[in-house]
Amino acid sequence: MKRAISTAGLSAAIGLVAAAASAQGLAGGTLALETSAFFEEGAIGHTSYSGGLQFDIGLGFGAAVDLASYGFSGFGADGSNATLHALYDFGPFVMGLDGAVVGAFVGRDDYEEGDAEIYGIEAAASVFGLRGEGYLAHHDGTRGGAAVAGLSARYEITPAIFAMGEIGFADADEEGALTRVALGGGYRIDGGPRLWGELGRIEAEDEAFGGDETFLAIGAEIGFGALSGTSFGTRSLFDVVPGL
Repeated sequence: MKRAISTAGLSAAIGLVAAAASAQGLAGGTLALETSAFFEEGAIGHTSYSGGLQFDIGLGFGAAVDLASYGFSGFGADGSNATLHALYDFGPFVMGLDGAVVGAFVGRDDYEEGDAEIYGIEAAASVFGLRGEGYLAHHDGTRGGAAVAGLSARYEITPAIFAMGEIGFADADEEGALTRVALGGGYRIDGGPRLWGELGRIEAEDEAFGGDETFLAIGAEIGFGALSGTSFGTRSLFDVVPGL
């Protein structure tokens, strides 16, 4: 029941903000679903529902909001995240890069044992069909602080087929360090969602955050608006660490 209410609340919040902002420079938005399974445990690792909206302020400046709900069945816990971004879009073809965007963000993770703030910087750009994105952040909450970083890339093989990869890193004061690496690919349905899958590995130092895991993840995402999506997504420790 709690899960259903959380998901319904996320969808309702995104819908209400979209309706209210329809005449206020809405640049794009996205809705996504992801689920993963651990090979070692043979159980669903996590399922997330997320959505975001991005707005044009003018002169290249913009703002975005992301909301996400996470269910960690292997950990018997749920979590949520809200992230606000302030960003600047350099426009097309600056220094050989297309669609270069930089930003700063602040967010909040909530989970059953407490809550945490996350804040940092981010950037994204495209070159020769390759879209790269990266961020650096600090996570500070009930269970201590952590340095968090991530890099991701997507290469458009054809207008419909793409390859993707990502690496995430978290180094916590109390838990130790963890690295998450994944490779995959997907297919964009013409006029519809983008479907994808990836195979990944989590390597944890001294059993940090629960230890090593190999995982398989699948997901779907649909974008709308002029951008057909948003420049950035959620910034949460949950996107690197599969449960707390």
